[in-house]
Amino acid sequence: MNILDKRALYLLEVNSCGGIRAAAEHLHINPSVVSRQVRSLERELGMALLERQGRHVMLTEAGQLVVDSFLAQRRLNSELGDTLSRLRNLQAGKVVVSVGDGFVDSFINHVMKRVSEYYPDVLIDIKTGIYYPREPHEMVANDEVDIAITYGPISDPRLVVHSFERGPLCALVAPFHPLARQASVTVAELLQHKLIFLPDVSGSQQFVNALFSAAGQPATPAYRCNLHSVSRRMASAGIGVSFMTAAAARNEVEAGQLKAIPVAHPLAASSQGNLVRRAGRRLSPAADYLWKLMLTMQ
Repeated sequence: MNILDKRALYLLEVNSCGGIRAAAEHLHINPSVVSRQVRSLERELGMALLERQGRHVMLTEAGQLVVDSFLAQRRLNSELGDTLSRLRNLQAGKVVVSVGDGFVDSFINHVMKRVSEYYPDVLIDIKTGIYYPREPHEMVANDEVDIAITYGPISDPRLVVHSFERGPLCALVAPFHPLARQASVTVAELLQHKLIFLPDVSGSQQFVNALFSAAGQPATPAYRCNLHSVSRRMASAGIGVSFMTAAAARNEVEAGQLKAIPVAHPLAASSQGNLVRRAGRRLSPAADYLWKLMLTMQ
């Protein structure tokens, strides 16, 4: 009996996504495949692994045991690969890094150029954008990625977290936007304009939501998109107001395509970025070099 095969991965995805259809969409396969594989595992074990609660499905106690064991096995396999790589003193290999869309320019300019010179044979697998169903720090904890750089406060004992200041939250607008000439903008003023939001699972959007909530003025966006870069393009076209730090929009601000107007609220006065890796995991030489370079990112 091999319980911890691909069927356990499907079970993990069903739990993360909240349903078989959503898991299948995330895995880019037919829902019948996921359903069939989960049923196969249930028949082999002789017990139910999923139970329905309202519109969602949840793991049974047995299902949770299978998923926990699967994650533990994947962690051990990852650590074994890292250890063998160090023993062979290989310069080749692979590092998987999750970089929030707002950090991509800094990552490419300050990290990738040096890594490509020092480890020319290492494959750097970059994952960016807004993730579903798991946020980047969860992907680190589950050994899906080696290192992640994220936005917003994180407190997780499974992770080593290096936090750094990103500056005040700003409203990004086109140079011809009515707000462009202001030195700062209030939450009340923002509500008079079309707002561009990211998905609520995004760390930066959670920060924006908390800002409007703290001001006692919940906001309804006119637009949503799943990339910071798309949000910036929409703002530079004059379509609406997006939200980011000036550092995240540095290229567009310096090019005169956007104006970064600080939001006049105590919560918006400062924001935080985080570099994270899993606690207790020894990184490969290439990943360790990447980590040290990322500590210098701005």
